[in-house]
Amino acid sequence: MPTEHARRSARAEAVASQPSNLELRAVFGQNLRLLSTREGSVSAACRALGINRTQFNRYLTGTAFPRPDLLYRICRHYGVDARILLEPLNDTAPPKMSAELARVLHEVIDAPLDFRLDQTLLPSGIYRLWRRSFLLPDRVIMSLARVWRDGLVTRMKSYEPHLISPSQTEITRPAMHPCHGIFLRAEDGITLVTLFPATRMLRFSYFRQGLAGFGALYPGYSVLGRDHADGMVRSGGTVLEFLPPPVTGLMALARSAGYRDAATVPAMFRNHLLNDHPL
Repeated sequence: MPTEHARRSARAEAVASQPSNLELRAVFGQNLRLLSTREGSVSAACRALGINRTQFNRYLTGTAFPRPDLLYRICRHYGVDARILLEPLNDTAPPKMSAELARVLHEVIDAPLDFRLDQTLLPSGIYRLWRRSFLLPDRVIMSLARVWRDGLVTRMKSYEPHLISPSQTEITRPAMHPCHGIFLRAEDGITLVTLFPATRMLRFSYFRQGLAGFGALYPGYSVLGRDHADGMVRSGGTVLEFLPPPVTGLMALARSAGYRDAATVPAMFRNHLLNDHPL
């Protein structure tokens, strides 16, 4: 059993071995300088992060630490975590692709081009996404989607059937996989970029608000980013249907997701979804 003197000595040794505030600020300043080289210049880094140049210089010289909200912004922008405050970065490690995309988008999408979506145009909540199947053009896929705001970005998550062969005609319970989307305000509507983490496949969709006088319906079309296969189409009609809260029977709706015969699709949607030239 260690004595009180031994415990005090151990605590004192642990404290003595910790880096000082001055050393920690120096580590952060070096890390931030390394990260800011990705922007091309300190001025570009300040613009990308929305931080005053004078304050940014204090971080670089190790005379100040950022506030928690600014530290969060820096970490998110560069794809790093809060260890940026404590440990030197490995300058040979490649930057995260997401951080590089964020940097480029921030550079090319300047303040006059505001791609944010207002809640009145596309409210957060639960939606049904109806679209023509690319590989079975005589069928429709229905999936349940959640749309929400993540800061300034409007995001979507859904589950859709795995791609199948056009020769498969009997589909009872297809395997589902997750997909993630980002909505952007277009010139006269809404654009959705959907990514499938299990593959490198992308889908691009366009929507306008209002179908047959219903503002909660968003007709549009989707284009699949992949090579052509016999029997498939690479673009098809799509309808985004907002389900006003409270949404009842959510689990039953989720279980009903998958392929639908055209006859089981609501008549209001059918012609648009199966039209060879939607919109």
